[in-house]
Amino acid sequence: MEGEQFVGARLEPLKAAGWRVLHGVPLPSGSDIDHVVIGPPGVFTVNSKHHPGATIWVGDKVVKVNRNGFPYLENSKFEANRTATLLSEWCGFEVPVHPVIAVVGAQKITLGATPGVTVIDGEQIAAVLPAQPAVLSPNRVDRIFTIARHRHVWSQMGKRSRKAR
Repeated sequence: MEGEQFVGARLEPLKAAGWRVLHGVPLPSGSDIDHVVIGPPGVFTVNSKHHPGATIWVGDKVVKVNRNGFPYLENSKFEANRTATLLSEWCGFEVPVHPVIAVVGAQKITLGATPGVTVIDGEQIAAVLPAQPAVLSPNRVDRIFTIARHRHVWSQMGKRSRKAR
């Protein structure tokens, strides 16, 4: 919870630049997405990981925290892919979703590979996300947010397509 609160506070300044931020988005599984951040570069599903004083190593398939492996990368990719499918279906256009792991409190983060997930120091999140190239218009950012802020939309994650009903 401490890591989520830390990252959430760092995301707040993005709102002044037209970004939309949702915190603790509940999923049908009983879990949640720590943060869903919507801006010109797309949508970011952000997982906050609090590892005070730890040494973090990021490989192709695993994140090691003090040499112990965790499935953070696979979980983040899965969450982002499901979010992209859900939001694209509800919005009626392709919604690009990027997985992010924001590590809080680590002594050192070493990127040993480029795993398809952005792994960053949580302190830097408000600088890293806006640095990505823009792909969404302000109208599309607003449309995605209008859909994403409704709990009912997220309750449909992992269920059959609305179009198939």
